[in-house]
Amino acid sequence: MASTRAIVNSTAKEFYVPEHDQLRALIPEAHDVEIKGQHMMACPHTTDVTRLARNLGFIVPAPIIMQYPWPNNPEPFKTQKITAALLTMNVRAYVLSEMGTGKTRAALWACDHMFRNNEIQSVLVAAPLSTLSPVWDREIFEFFPHLSVGILHGTPDRRRKVLAEKHHIYVINHDGPQVILKELLDKRFDVVILDEIGMFRNKKASKWANMNAIITPAPYAWGMTGSPTPGTPTDAWGIAKMLTPHRAPKWRKEFQRKTMRQITQFRWIPKEDANDHVYAMLQPAVRYKRDDCVELPDVSFQTLEVEQSKQIKRVYKQMIDKLRIAFKEGEITAANEGVLYMKLLQVASGWVYTQDRGIVSLDNRKRVQEVADLYDQSQGKVIVFADFTHCATQLHQRMLKKKIPAVLVTGQTPKRMRDEIFGSFQNSSEKSMIVAHPKCMSHGLTLTAANTIIWFTPTSSLETYEQACARITRPGQTRKSLIIHLTGSPIESKIYSRLRGKAKLQGALLDMFNDEQ
Repeated sequence: MASTRAIVNSTAKEFYVPEHDQLRALIPEAHDVEIKGQHMMACPHTTDVTRLARNLGFIVPAPIIMQYPWPNNPEPFKTQKITAALLTMNVRAYVLSEMGTGKTRAALWACDHMFRNNEIQSVLVAAPLSTLSPVWDREIFEFFPHLSVGILHGTPDRRRKVLAEKHHIYVINHDGPQVILKELLDKRFDVVILDEIGMFRNKKASKWANMNAIITPAPYAWGMTGSPTPGTPTDAWGIAKMLTPHRAPKWRKEFQRKTMRQITQFRWIPKEDANDHVYAMLQPAVRYKRDDCVELPDVSFQTLEVEQSKQIKRVYKQMIDKLRIAFKEGEITAANEGVLYMKLLQVASGWVYTQDRGIVSLDNRKRVQEVADLYDQSQGKVIVFADFTHCATQLHQRMLKKKIPAVLVTGQTPKRMRDEIFGSFQNSSEKSMIVAHPKCMSHGLTLTAANTIIWFTPTSSLETYEQACARITRPGQTRKSLIIHLTGSPIESKIYSRLRGKAKLQGALLDMFNDEQ
């Protein structure tokens, strides 16, 4: 009986199983049918009934698989359908799939199915600040136009105003709940989605306590991250205490002793079976790598918009306003355009050269943190490109302060040192990062130990861009690769668009002003 597979009638939204007294008692609406001369029970193919049947040993597919009007363009990956099914069938669940595997849309399909069946009325998404509008809002607008979304960001009054509006889905940054916690608790969301749940590793933080207060009464809560343990196995303990506390040891120290071995007073190393304990605690879960998504191309590209600080916005606007006047007066030409947009790119990056070759630092903490977060989310080694030597140098120092094992490669790095860096990076099994000026790595190198590239700033050369990206897409790469563009300004977005379209970069700044005419 435990292996009995149900027959599903998607048109009637029923499934059929052999007569079962216990299931019959639990489902009063079940009725009798005869299929190929065999007496069967006809049961409603709903989420609740499917759960009951599964608990009694029947193999019944999740209703979303058979009933949801899956789109044809683009067609969901098989792994996305399985992920959406897992979420709809579990009140607490984890999506631990690798970055770039379509977690966001899978979660939205799950929510949309539940909205259509009146199983839920409201959803709260807690996500990194950089993904509120560029990822969640855009995905909902483009692929779920029948669902309304409210972005809970800005002043407290602005957040309260949006929260008071009627929306299907509300999206807030990880630190946002402390601003309007009472109002969020009063809303009583049916589903809470924690995008990058790893941001809640520290159980002692107020951020953890606020989100836990929201999640505890929620009928459904799902956590998503491609990297549950970026540092040590104990990183997963705080996550589990929030989402599946019944699976986590009471104390973090207890889980540390279970998964790590103490070498000295202050040094612990993971035990051989540490991952087994982590994934037993983070259940139910689904985990896919990019290579598991056979529908993905060998190389995928993502552009992530990172909100600029008020300081960078102010300096950028001042410079754009001056350039706009110069453009109208005919002072910006194809001959001097390149120098001008390079200065804009420096401002957007947060580190600007002065006339005497000094460096002015602007508040770019969000962009720097985005690099650190993407590194944590990656499953392996990462290469970060910055098109200015001073920018790469400053970024490297920031990564080291964040305890990320990063090395720096610029035109000032001696050849012998470069060879050692590239050899170690390619052959070592340890996860690490290279921060580099792209022209120093744009020809000949094979660095297929990494399958993720982050462009901290765009480059001014199409050839350099293509050759730098090719460092991880060369023969010998056995995994699917991801190229990520960070942008926070119109000029960066314009340049990335031209690079991806294999267009010349000359005229990018002039086009920006021409578009305003």
